[in-house]
Amino acid sequence: MNYLTANELAELIECKPNQRSKMVSWLTSNRWKFEVGSTGLPRVARAYHDRKLGIIETKVTIKHAEAPNLTAFA
Repeated sequence: MNYLTANELAELIECKPNQRSKMVSWLTSNRWKFEVGSTGLPRVARAYHDRKLGIIETKVTIKHAEAPNLTAFA
């Protein structure tokens, strides 16, 4: 999986790359999904970042059956 770098996170949050607690606080208060790595740096997936900022669009398709499954009610 591809994660944002410390510099990219710092640019997003408008802090310095070594301000890990500020990054975690911002991500939490803005309801971003992240994990904290062993170094204490929050890890945000690049694809998640792109979706959150509207850089890429995700299409959700729900596939329905053509006819109801009547045997499920038996």
